[in-house]
Amino acid sequence: MNPPRFVSLLALTLAGATAPAALAQTATSAPASPAADEPVVLSPFTVSTDKDRGYRATNSISGTRLNTAIKDLPMPIEVITEQFMRDTGSTDLRQTLRYSSGVLLQTQNDYNAPAGSFSTAAGKINNPEGATANPDQTHMKIRGFLTESVLRDGFRRQNSTDSVNIARVEVARGPASLLYGVGNFGGVVNYLVKMPETKRAEAVSLAVGSNEFLRATIDATGPLTASGKLAYRVTGAVQDTASYTDFNTERHVFVSPVLSWRPFTGTEIVLDFEYGRQWQDGIGWQDLRAAVSSYVNDSAGYNGNFLPIPGRNVRTFRWSGPDTSRDSTAGNVAFKVTQQIGEHLSFLAGVNHSTFRFDQLDNLAALQTVASGSSVPAWAIAPVSFAGLASTQSGVPVGPQPATIAYQWEKRRQDNTHDQVRVELNYRLKLFERASRWARWDNSLLGGFSYTREKKDDATRQTPGDVSNYHSPADYSYFRFGRQGNGSAEAPLVEWDNLRTTTSNPALYAVYQGKLLDDRLTLIAGVRRDRSWNNVWQYNPEFNANGTPRGDTAPSTSMATPSRDTTYQYGASLDLTPNRELAVYAMHSEGVEPNYQGKLDLYGQPLQAALAKNNEVGLKFDLFRGKISGTLSKFEITRTRAQVGSSSLVWFAPVVAKNLHFNPNKDIVYNVNDLNPATNDWNGAVVASTAQWNAAVAAGAIYRQTNSAGSTNWYVNASKPTGAAFMDAVFQNVYALKQFGWWGWIYTGADPGSLPFDNLVNNATMDDNGDQRSVATGSDRSRGWDTQILFQPTDNLQVLLTWSHIEKVVLNAQAWPKYPYPQDRWAIWYAPISWSATAGRPLGEVYTDPQDTSTFIAFGAGLPMDDTPKNQGTAWISYQFPKLSRWHGWSCGVGGAYESPRVIYPAYGQNALDNQGNPISLQTRSRTVINAMVKYAFRLRGHESSVQLNVDNVANDRKLYGFIYAAPRRWQLTFDYKL
Repeated sequence: MNPPRFVSLLALTLAGATAPAALAQTATSAPASPAADEPVVLSPFTVSTDKDRGYRATNSISGTRLNTAIKDLPMPIEVITEQFMRDTGSTDLRQTLRYSSGVLLQTQNDYNAPAGSFSTAAGKINNPEGATANPDQTHMKIRGFLTESVLRDGFRRQNSTDSVNIARVEVARGPASLLYGVGNFGGVVNYLVKMPETKRAEAVSLAVGSNEFLRATIDATGPLTASGKLAYRVTGAVQDTASYTDFNTERHVFVSPVLSWRPFTGTEIVLDFEYGRQWQDGIGWQDLRAAVSSYVNDSAGYNGNFLPIPGRNVRTFRWSGPDTSRDSTAGNVAFKVTQQIGEHLSFLAGVNHSTFRFDQLDNLAALQTVASGSSVPAWAIAPVSFAGLASTQSGVPVGPQPATIAYQWEKRRQDNTHDQVRVELNYRLKLFERASRWARWDNSLLGGFSYTREKKDDATRQTPGDVSNYHSPADYSYFRFGRQGNGSAEAPLVEWDNLRTTTSNPALYAVYQGKLLDDRLTLIAGVRRDRSWNNVWQYNPEFNANGTPRGDTAPSTSMATPSRDTTYQYGASLDLTPNRELAVYAMHSEGVEPNYQGKLDLYGQPLQAALAKNNEVGLKFDLFRGKISGTLSKFEITRTRAQVGSSSLVWFAPVVAKNLHFNPNKDIVYNVNDLNPATNDWNGAVVASTAQWNAAVAAGAIYRQTNSAGSTNWYVNASKPTGAAFMDAVFQNVYALKQFGWWGWIYTGADPGSLPFDNLVNNATMDDNGDQRSVATGSDRSRGWDTQILFQPTDNLQVLLTWSHIEKVVLNAQAWPKYPYPQDRWAIWYAPISWSATAGRPLGEVYTDPQDTSTFIAFGAGLPMDDTPKNQGTAWISYQFPKLSRWHGWSCGVGGAYESPRVIYPAYGQNALDNQGNPISLQTRSRTVINAMVKYAFRLRGHESSVQLNVDNVANDRKLYGFIYAAPRRWQLTFDYKL
């Protein structure tokens, strides 16, 4: 933490935030309010909060896009109020969700998230956190499905935000593209920002806390004209903090000015800005995976535990050093007009421009064994005892092995831009108003158009692909950018990958909402028609140190055929009691998620949009005049056509593109240097195949030859009987000996990811996904129930309880195309390898028909492949001492969260086996965390003030959960002052 820097940022924020207030003082000589003859007409597109009390919110806008009572909606809506955010000490959007069960803010196993070299987490393989470590901080799980964005007043936003400008957070569970656009099948988080008020008010806060935490905020609002028709609000925050881990610091500045103008009755124009800048240091990995990796970011690293580091505190030590960093900028501009057209017709038009950019320096490292005669320098070699995920794991080297740490640096620049337009027209029609209350029918019909365009530009520079930087495994000094472990210079960075995607999604939608039977029956129905397509420009030269490309020699482009999808939603809610205290509801909803990442499928074409369907029933209650209220929901969400994992995890799958590389009219030929019994006597499967080797050599099916690159190798012609017999023998002996971890490599020269091909090789593996451009699709299901209950027996006591029970299961882990040439039965997708397609299983368990790759049965069907806990619960209890009490002014709160064990292994694409050939399974222990708050409110020089202490993890739990240690106890002391 840097105090002078913090003071400078604070001064800048205060100057920007108080400028409008000074202007307002100049423009108005007295506090203003709207003229009595010009009442403020609340738009149906604006949520009403006048009946909110404490943690209780009565209305929501996330359910139907219209201001509607939550208890009337046939869907689960959870609202997090501003008071709850304050009481729990939440300083950003993610922290506001800590007490929402079914929402996971930190994951370790994500079925459909990119992994390996495609991981978005800093440190990649060596970072045990899953997709929730994404720099945009909007990735989280709701009901077992990852979200990629949040909504800001209904507009898609791919960046988290400071809580200083958040008025409330609404969590709508389940897929409902009809209501809030595309994506987010488990649900969506929609946060509403603080809007200008016509009564002048200013408030400031200062906070200090653990790990050198410093924070200051300001919130100022008021009229800019005497009539109050033009008003402003400015919120700002500056924060600077360290962490309990080495070198990890974060500081940010945030400001959000909003202007609202009501030129006429029924008209409101809002111009809303937001800007944030964040600096993070020490974001790299803390420890290395103790697994043998063939290359840096090899997904095989996931099959190892973490390396013990003697003499270091494993909870705080950050071996990757102080140089890793991320500098990000986020902005948002929204312009929205609402107009009341007559008594029954309302109009909304909005435009939103959202950006998120970051520059990141990351260290990528891996442990590698060193063979005799290797070019690895002696100073970088030390004995390492590799560690599997379990003591019985097969394929783990026994005893100390000569090893080194090979590492690379990566500089990444990413630019995300979301442009959105939304136009809606709502017509309200009341029928039979003069009839009996049981015959009256209140109808609302909303029609809308939305257009979203997302542009993503991702560029990386990296250590050249044909060189490595080194660090000794016995040297626990920090990694430093620019010099290797012995102080020598590192290889300079070169251009590596470039990806530009543009995804467009226009949509038309209509929503009907009706109330009848004395407003006891609420009906909702709607339809949405989406079209989505994307353009992908890709250039991945991956230059070598001498400037020659090992990857692309020219850029490539692709344009998807537009995906046209129609989704529906319908539901009903029925009050069961005369005083409307109890209601049941049923709902069917659907969702669609375009291919925002621009990924290709296993046909080499851009992916179609993913789909989801949800069937849900529930109970809503509002008992004893609101003293007990809540929702109980039972749901089943099924997702299909979804991208699963990343392209690096299906490198072995066939890609049936337009131009295939394997020539079926020529003999099948493999490089078999690793299968020569004379030079591979360590290899049991090879030694057991010696007779077949000798027979094939004698028949001329195995031979030595020099290829066009000047390399002399052993080759086998598997189209000849003796050559085929040898290859079959090796595969059979691998199965017999259960040698699935490593038995040599027969695919040298046939990898699309390591061009050029060997001119003497010809096999089907030349058509695999080795260049890692394509991803698989699959399907999964989440079913269970969840509840949110608020108990307010008095104005002084509030009890919030939530619980979720979720059973997540994979239905089809991967859907493959049919490869047209099954005669090559030794292709990589048939190989008996634990970290490839078969996962060491017999072909009869891998394919329904081994001659047809589209019958592939991916490992994981019927398993979670995901760390969503089956049970998760939260609680928060707050009490404010009565005014007549001697403790008047004091309030306190206590709460926490519980989660049952999480399955963190096996993961998608990774399923290490034990020495009996059975998959290894790992899960975390169950976890409980307790937090507390105490607050004292008083008046300082006539102004409302308060001091509040929040303590997270009161019990100071520091246990290891999976691969992540719990953060230690943390405290935060906040002083609030209303001017």
